[in-house]
Amino acid sequence: MQFYKNKTFGSALLVGGTAIGAGMLALPLTTGVGGFFYSTILFFIAFLFMLTSLFYLLEATLMTERASANLITICKERLGPAGEFTAWLSFLMLLYSVAAAYLSGGGSLIADVISSIFGVSISANIGIFIFLAVFGFIVVFETKAVDAINRICMTGLILSFLFLLLFVTPHVEASHYTGGKPEYLWVAVPVVVLSFTSHIIVPSLRSYLHGDVSKLKKALFYGSLIPLVFYLVWEFLIIGMLPLTGPNGLESIGGAPHPVAGLTDALNNMLGVPWIALIVGLFSFFALVTSFFGVALSLYDFLADGFRIKKTMKGKTSLLVLMFLPPLLFALFYPSGFVVALGYAGVFVAVLYGILPVLMVWHGRYIEKKKERFRVVGGKPLLLAMFVGSLAIIFFQIAATQGWLPSLGAGG
Repeated sequence: MQFYKNKTFGSALLVGGTAIGAGMLALPLTTGVGGFFYSTILFFIAFLFMLTSLFYLLEATLMTERASANLITICKERLGPAGEFTAWLSFLMLLYSVAAAYLSGGGSLIADVISSIFGVSISANIGIFIFLAVFGFIVVFETKAVDAINRICMTGLILSFLFLLLFVTPHVEASHYTGGKPEYLWVAVPVVVLSFTSHIIVPSLRSYLHGDVSKLKKALFYGSLIPLVFYLVWEFLIIGMLPLTGPNGLESIGGAPHPVAGLTDALNNMLGVPWIALIVGLFSFFALVTSFFGVALSLYDFLADGFRIKKTMKGKTSLLVLMFLPPLLFALFYPSGFVVALGYAGVFVAVLYGILPVLMVWHGRYIEKKKERFRVVGGKPLLLAMFVGSLAIIFFQIAATQGWLPSLGAGG
């Protein structure tokens, strides 16, 4: 079989590529101190939870007659204006939260790179403005320009990941895989859930695969395995290289104001091999930029459509202000906001891709009595379990914000 011509294979890659993003960078920063064993268990639970919600969203998507319907349209059809408004608001806040995280992480990386190469010390806030100036305004040239630059960044991402696998593995220490403080993992739940999110692409895949249920199920399942493998390898490498405690330990990095840049610095100090830290830094940078492009384009088109803004020069200026002012203010005035913003993004994921698909499926199955082409097994008990699980994700973020749970940012 020629895989590159196989639509199911290509769809699975799209699912995996949509999920893998800057959330991957946050995983060892938020879960590493919990230990490799307990982090792995959390990854598998999040994988199963998000895979189930993917299938529920697929079921809800197949209930609508319009093959091109997007998530907001589907919510309106099943849940009325209240569902449409909830989906609209959650989607906007999700994009804003992730954009804020990317600006915060990108700014700290830019500041770190300038300091390393030119010996000039600049603040992370200046780095945020440089990151935004270089990468944020590209979206006004729309998909063609972003695609060209994104291909270069994707190539860099793949090459840097392969170099990591080849050259970092000899530096891991088996002793680092034992122990851990699993009590810190509760705070990480929203970030881990966010990292397995590829739901935005489900309506598009329905159209692309002509509603073929068998192909859609395969694409969602195998596509969801891709981020799971990537995250386990990434976690294995970082935990293997860095100890849990100490000045260069995962506990110190996770509680630092700028953990993304702190990860590179800690590897440099710990290993004494600057080029390995450089590869980690490059991988982090490319992962962040490629994800940022996707979020920025989504936000650009979503705001243009939602507020009926024409893409004239004046309209593009208005869109840039609407796109970047809220996340920019968050990134500037909340210096340690990278992990926090991703945690809040996890909350909106729980609403958008946890609660809403459950409600849509429940309404379609048991109230409208719709004839379904596909039904997730488990009946009402699994629907209720998914609903409770989504509420639990929201609770964990609230509890972390209120200081009810052990947190690295609170000094452990």
